[in-house]
Amino acid sequence: MSEPTAPSATPVPPGERPSTLVAAAAVAALEAVALAAYAVVIGVAALQTPDSIAAGPVVVVIFLLFGAGLGLCARGLWRRNRAARTPFGVAQLFGLVTGYTLMQGDGTTTHVAGIAVLVVSVVGIALVMSPGVGSALD
Repeated sequence: MSEPTAPSATPVPPGERPSTLVAAAAVAALEAVALAAYAVVIGVAALQTPDSIAAGPVVVVIFLLFGAGLGLCARGLWRRNRAARTPFGVAQLFGLVTGYTLMQGDGTTTHVAGIAVLVVSVVGIALVMSPGVGSALD
């Protein structure tokens, strides 16, 4: 008796990118740009507040490195590199935690930012885990 096999996704021809892969790469690029912009905002705010000048550069570097990592994930997904899938998925998990934490904060702006981070992270996870993306990556 033969064992049932799981349905396999149809392989994507070389050079073609399914829409889910293009969308996942776009989400990664959007997140990378947003983190870089946020790092600039933090840097400018740190320069304007003399008492927090010591922590400012460290936080800016952390956000810039994380943004660069997401930029590399976007590049890897665009180039159909399988190695970009896991770091992008892990970054989305960080986004879920961050979004939830922001939603627990004070103020409408913080709540809206938390919801936005949560939505983008859920979309990113759904895209990167979709069968179309899995079959398109080399």
